[in-house]
Amino acid sequence: MRTALLLLIGTALLAGPPAQASNQFLGGYSLANTHSAHILDPGRLSVTWHSRAWAKTIEGFSYSNVSQAFAINFGFSRHLEFEIIPIMYQDLNLKTTVYNVPDDFYFRMKFAEYRMRMFDRVVNWGIHTGVRVNSSRFSNVYLEPYNGGANELMLGGIFSYFSNQLYPQESWSAHFNLGYINHNDGNSESALNIFSDVSHQLEYSLAYRYPTLRWIYSAELFGNIFLKEPTAEMFSRANALWFKPVARYRVFQGLSLGIGADILLMESGPELFYGDAATRPTGVFAGEFRQTKEFPDYYPGWRLNFQLQADISTPFSRYDTFASVQKDSQRDWEMRRKTGLTQREVIDWLGSDAESADFIDLELEKIRAERRKAEEDLEKLKEKMEKEGGK
Repeated sequence: MRTALLLLIGTALLAGPPAQASNQFLGGYSLANTHSAHILDPGRLSVTWHSRAWAKTIEGFSYSNVSQAFAINFGFSRHLEFEIIPIMYQDLNLKTTVYNVPDDFYFRMKFAEYRMRMFDRVVNWGIHTGVRVNSSRFSNVYLEPYNGGANELMLGGIFSYFSNQLYPQESWSAHFNLGYINHNDGNSESALNIFSDVSHQLEYSLAYRYPTLRWIYSAELFGNIFLKEPTAEMFSRANALWFKPVARYRVFQGLSLGIGADILLMESGPELFYGDAATRPTGVFAGEFRQTKEFPDYYPGWRLNFQLQADISTPFSRYDTFASVQKDSQRDWEMRRKTGLTQREVIDWLGSDAESADFIDLELEKIRAERRKAEEDLEKLKEKMEKEGGK
């Protein structure tokens, strides 16, 4: 298992990826482009608003773009979380005063909160599966992640390490995702050609998250590897590597604001498709592919990201969304919900980690002594009853 995981990580890092199209605008305990193997408690609801914007000048012409999306996450059970991400607004770049409202939406199920030991450490793991439902008027948007205008299938693995398993959201953590996307953009109706006649790709991401009392800092490195590239008229066919630093501020308990940036580290792709109205494929709009060689780029050099996330109470799970942010306040709330004690009371009771082990050993020895004493008392009572019965 260790060797296989290391090979997967190494292969992904060495192969070189294109811009990520599936794992974007994530919510819940996940980072923006990286899933976490820690999921929401049953009944917990989290809503995240995402806004992404960029600008780029190519051959004297300025392009700008805004994307707006909501991520709605709900903890269904101990090991299952549902996620729906409607992209509410998407600029189209090459079309003036035209945009998608709404754009596509994602529906995903995440099975997580499983644990295994690796290198003498506890690693959380899970899987996610879902679809990207094509509900937009236009697809194949210039300088945006690939969208072939079809319903896409997604499947991926999630691995997370938390430095504190008891409070995973309050400790530093590292995450690795490896997934598969089938774009379902072929023309064949045969089920046998679902992998040979469509474009599909692997995607991966690496992330690190470090929380403090008021701030949550994170960094992500993410991208994809096309197993089969889209057809030549599609824009987003290039390999690209992105780095995303993010800082989130906790306004209240359960309410945070975030700002980050996608920084393009690498871009390389196949030869572009060029044509005019006479050579344009049937069903492809004039603005959906490069008509001249004046538009050679695949992606913008940077993208700004904004987030607003709120954890909302439901009839199944209460959450103090607007409570003040205080030291250990969230830990106290979680601990009180589970044990009836605050974290400080539990720590005071257990002491330090070293003392806790001695304390537990002492308590176990007390239990054993009490059990031996109870067995001796029962034996004495049995002998007494036998003597009285023999008279």
